[in-house]
Amino acid sequence: MECPECNKPFKVTEYNLAMPGTKEKEPVNCPYCGHEVTEMVSNGWWNTHKMSDVEIEKYYRNKSK
Repeated sequence: MECPECNKPFKVTEYNLAMPGTKEKEPVNCPYCGHEVTEMVSNGWWNTHKMSDVEIEKYYRNKSK
């Protein structure tokens, strides 16, 4: 995912809770600038992570294909 505010790519991981029927929209915030990029439905929450230099290079290489 890429932040529209600071234009940096980042990873998103979902952490599920074993509670059926509790799916709600949870915010996904950029780990660099804190901007709320989107909301996605989850039984738990979304955790965002900065990418390493190698991951960023791979991200842009795959994006340009």
